[in-house]
Amino acid sequence: MMTNRLLKLLKKTVTKTKLSLFGALVLSGWQMNANRAAGDYYLSFNNFEIQFSGNVNSFCLPSFQYNSDGNMITKVTFNTIDNISPATSGTTPKYEDFTAVSTDLNQGNTYQISVKGPSSTFPSDVMVYIDFNHNGIFDDAGESFYIGQLAAANPANANTITSNIAIPSTATLGNTKMRLVKNTNIAAYSNPSAPNSISGPCATDLRAGQVEDYTVNIIAGSLSTTENNILKGGIKIYPNPTTSIIKIDSKEKIKSFELYNISGQLIEKGGKVEEISLENNASGVYIIKIILENNEVSVSKVIKK
Repeated sequence: MMTNRLLKLLKKTVTKTKLSLFGALVLSGWQMNANRAAGDYYLSFNNFEIQFSGNVNSFCLPSFQYNSDGNMITKVTFNTIDNISPATSGTTPKYEDFTAVSTDLNQGNTYQISVKGPSSTFPSDVMVYIDFNHNGIFDDAGESFYIGQLAAANPANANTITSNIAIPSTATLGNTKMRLVKNTNIAAYSNPSAPNSISGPCATDLRAGQVEDYTVNIIAGSLSTTENNILKGGIKIYPNPTTSIIKIDSKEKIKSFELYNISGQLIEKGGKVEEISLENNASGVYIIKIILENNEVSVSKVIKK
């Protein structure tokens, strides 16, 4: 039961139009009614909406029938990530949060990933998921990667599998989550060509294995370039280097552009463009992303003197 004092405080807070909960969820409204019936208080909002500020990633977790003993992930190597995790049976959890461990990934680049781990009796499948569009789920096209199958082995003789992950040139810039899922595949014991046993990043039918989450920071794609004019894919960007204005010529119609600093921070964007002024920008390297009407994307590095 709420006291009159608490009700007054809530009403005062909500009529200011925004009530923040847990730093992410925001309730916006114009009026709150407090009614008392049968000794209880009931709260109702008139004309309100719920908003999420920022990238709120409430990822679900998969579930396993058994624990991770003898089926854990013991090492992940991906660009600058080189993370070794515990392999002691009885103490290794099904889920490990390594989101404090991060690496930078360039749009449009391909990176090698290696995953090591034991697999008790049956081989284990390994999947990687990356939330490239920052929408809080891993189910979108192009966000899942089958890394391969780890052969049966004990922790002391654990095997390693290696594959490649291509970062889309359209991946949203900034920090996002990467998930690894490892699961034993019973069918693969007698059939090495058995289908992947991991149905998704939040599968509820997994047998035994482990999940690890990491952070990856998507930064603007880089090109190897000299201090010359850039001609790529029918797009010419000149003069390069420049002291003020960058001109853009394209055989195809330009739909929009984005300008980033070398750290991957967006500093300007717009629609159709023929030139971009760097006159008020500090000297250094910048990255220009051009999106054409046919949705092709060109990423170029330019130098401001």
